[in-house]
Amino acid sequence: MNKPKLLIKSALFLILCELAGFVINYFFPMCYQNFGVIMCWLFGFCSIGATLCIYADFTNKAGAKANAKFNREGLTENTKHFGAVIGAVPAGINYIFVILLYLSKFGVLGFDFFPWYKTLTFYFMPITYIFAPNHLEFDETGRSMSVSVPAAELSAGGMVILTLLPLLFVVTCWAAFYIGYQHVDLKEKILYGGKDRS
Repeated sequence: MNKPKLLIKSALFLILCELAGFVINYFFPMCYQNFGVIMCWLFGFCSIGATLCIYADFTNKAGAKANAKFNREGLTENTKHFGAVIGAVPAGINYIFVILLYLSKFGVLGFDFFPWYKTLTFYFMPITYIFAPNHLEFDETGRSMSVSVPAAELSAGGMVILTLLPLLFVVTCWAAFYIGYQHVDLKEKILYGGKDRS
């Protein structure tokens, strides 16, 4: 198992998740204006779910390959928990954005980072609308535009949620890699509860 290659792939998969989040959430602002907070949960579930599925599939296959290689070559290295390291890559990248958001909230940065945060993490964006929805403003011609809440106005609860969200990558990647490494057939477990089918 080429661990550095897996970690590089893990970082690149975050770009794929960003694109998936953009596609899923393309119509979110319009739906949010018409249907409100229920769209935050619906789009948030879909975009975060797609992101976690992308990483779960990647790490599950990596875990299965790692187990096969170690069994074939007779190695004794135990790497069944390496998925947590793989998940730490996208989590670490997201925590860079979270740190910048904290710096923006407390006035250390010279600009408002919250709109950038939502752009860089499209997969989390609908969830942010639950505690910090955009509001409509009108220019001198009467045209409306959606304006983001400033980072300085984010609530403590909202900041806690944004701080915890990246941990989903670690948990998902660890579990998927472990399941793949242990050759656990989830379909069998769910459908038959691990019972003998014969």
